[in-house]
Amino acid sequence: MEGISTERPLEHQKQNSKQKNETLKLIVILSASMLTIMGSAAVAPALPEMLEFFGDIPDAGLLVSMVVTLPALGIILSSPFIGILADRYSRKNMLMVSLAIFAVVGVTGAVLNSLYVILAFRILLGVGIAGMTICATALLADNYSGAELKKKIGLQSACMGFGAVVLEVAGGALADISWHAPFYIYLISLLIIPGAMISISSSKSNNKNDHHAENINAERHFKEKKLQLKSIALIYVATFTLMVLFFSVPTKLPFVLDEKGITSALLIGALISIPGLFGTVGALAQVKVSGFVTEMKTNLFFFIMMGAGVFILSIAPDMPSLIAGLIITGIAFGIINTTNLSWLGRIAPEESRGKIFSGFTTVLFLGQLASPLIIQPILKTGTLYDAYAFLGIAGIGLGLIFGIVNATGVIEQPHMVIEQPMGIGSKE
Repeated sequence: MEGISTERPLEHQKQNSKQKNETLKLIVILSASMLTIMGSAAVAPALPEMLEFFGDIPDAGLLVSMVVTLPALGIILSSPFIGILADRYSRKNMLMVSLAIFAVVGVTGAVLNSLYVILAFRILLGVGIAGMTICATALLADNYSGAELKKKIGLQSACMGFGAVVLEVAGGALADISWHAPFYIYLISLLIIPGAMISISSSKSNNKNDHHAENINAERHFKEKKLQLKSIALIYVATFTLMVLFFSVPTKLPFVLDEKGITSALLIGALISIPGLFGTVGALAQVKVSGFVTEMKTNLFFFIMMGAGVFILSIAPDMPSLIAGLIITGIAFGIINTTNLSWLGRIAPEESRGKIFSGFTTVLFLGQLASPLIIQPILKTGTLYDAYAFLGIAGIGLGLIFGIVNATGVIEQPHMVIEQPMGIGSKE
């Protein structure tokens, strides 16, 4: 019909196509995030069977536990370099390479029978996890701001918790077949690569216009930067402690359950996935919590709560109380992790975001690596129950430290500014 322009339908089609691409991009970022924190723990349900298989090796108990935590060493060693590259080059290519490493290196445990060789490959697995963690989080911070960033990081943390449930329950089901079988889980990352290839562009992450904006008021910028460094340091300390507490569950609880006569790997996987499941609940609830409580007070309240949850594991007389401790631990973990991720995303300057998130990733997985090492000296003179009591008290203590910092005003809490969301697709 004459007089009807074809420009509007074409524009509508372009908008729909763009929206679908941006949705796919968000799915890719969240899917990669699902595999990060608990990807190394997917084989945790197989630890008792692995210990039996490698029982004749000196210090087999510690070494087998490090199958879960040793990827953190690779993450710690590679994160600073990945952070620099993430600020300088394409995050798309880095994310795809990291997903490939996660799959190819992770699956090697399915065919190896040498504990030392498995541990060596677990270090290399950490390189893939580091790239996935840094790129996924930086991409969210690049493309969203204010309230929308907070929501997306809440979704990211929820996906991490959901990933823990899926990976650990699947790992438990596969471990009932053989201790080798859970290592096949790592191949799932190959399914994400095509989506990343289609939806994420290859542009560099730097935005040179930011440098001009930074120089408008040098003195003010210096003061703000100084405040940011204090906040970043505190976030790093909190994140390290958080992971030490959280990873005491997949690395040591299987042995506690084994002592209680629970030998089904599927049931062990289901039980140790409880903190991850309720971490998802906590991550989604954090968006509501943050509207009423500052980041500092959130850490105060929920570190005390998490410490209490871990402490319950040391005194739980029966299964219901044990599960209650796991639920409390998971909810607190989800809220704390999401709070500190969004806090860091809010204060991190864009031009150095990769480096700051690489530091976050380093301390995140340093906590994973340190968790069994911190517990091990306690086991020389005590039991796993003593270790959980010590960790619980440490968590409560950190919560009280946040209370002291908040009361003394050492770190000023800025007002939360609700910003309009940025459309995804701005920078990669």
